[in-house]
Amino acid sequence: LQGQWYCSPDCFEQAAQSTFIRLLPSPDSNKVKKHRIPIGLLLLSRGVINGDQLKQALALQQAKGGGRIGKILQQIHAASERDITDGLAAQWGCPVYPLRTAREFLHCASLLPLVLLETGRMLPVHYLPLQQILYLAFVESVDRTTLYAVEQMLHLRNIPCIVSESEQLDAIEILRRVEGPPTTVFESPAHPIEMARTARSYAMQVEAREVWMARSGRFIWIRLSTPVDYKDILFQSLGNVQ
Repeated sequence: LQGQWYCSPDCFEQAAQSTFIRLLPSPDSNKVKKHRIPIGLLLLSRGVINGDQLKQALALQQAKGGGRIGKILQQIHAASERDITDGLAAQWGCPVYPLRTAREFLHCASLLPLVLLETGRMLPVHYLPLQQILYLAFVESVDRTTLYAVEQMLHLRNIPCIVSESEQLDAIEILRRVEGPPTTVFESPAHPIEMARTARSYAMQVEAREVWMARSGRFIWIRLSTPVDYKDILFQSLGNVQ
């Protein structure tokens, strides 16, 4: 478990429970840290939109009670999807990946469970096995917690990039039609004791040699590795589970 050996299934279960407790998010962990220039102001500074268009989009956002400003700017035809994608890449300081023309994602997307890709609005787009580097693309914002989780689970170095929403959705639709490795998803919140017991049961069933756990988005991701393949398990990672 997490690279450490345990002497028995009981010891494994106890260690798994402790790991789950550490992985559950704190009540403050879901608060968004706004430390980057807003996308509307960034597009304004780049000359993509003007002040009136930004005011109109902000007024619509307030009237709707929320919503992504980039999406609203597209709806009022003030900016294109490519403008928004380029702006997000500048906002996060990473490149735009040409997903429309580069299809390497078909060979590496199965590295992560499809459910994580859908809920996290992301996609593994390019894998360099010799360098052990994975390019992980995001639609809206770069999730540093997820980047760290993927590095811990796959033992690869991640490089973040940005893709457009339409390209990511098209890629996800393609992946839905491809049978990938089995993933068991538990949608209802579970206590760490129950999660540990379940992880032990599955580990015994598949005769797992290694078990790794990490939190990605709203899930705790468990990967059970055997000498020939692996199985993924996803639990809800709600912080109010006591």
